[in-house]
Amino acid sequence: MIPGFGEFMVHEVTVETKSGEDSWGNVHTVTSAPIPGFLDDSRALVRSAAGDQVVSESTFYTGKEHAPLFAPESLVNLPDRVSTVIRCKTADSGPLDLPDHIAVTLT
Repeated sequence: MIPGFGEFMVHEVTVETKSGEDSWGNVHTVTSAPIPGFLDDSRALVRSAAGDQVVSESTFYTGKEHAPLFAPESLVNLPDRVSTVIRCKTADSGPLDLPDHIAVTLT
């Protein structure tokens, strides 16, 4: 949770974090507990973690303590659909003491 911004965290998602593949190509995931945050449904042209140019359909903002859950290609269960993580960007203010958070770009 982003301290002082609890009233803006009006959405919840769960994440199926990609934890690896077996020798047959089966993907293993771990599903998180519900994560509060803010979902912005606006389309944008972004770069993936691999540097490819892709279209993002939404961005999810939450506390930076959740960053490890949002690995690229993990599935995010939104209120009305399932999306894939394109990238997770951390906004850390350092000594400025501003609200630290992550912005998760989703398909």
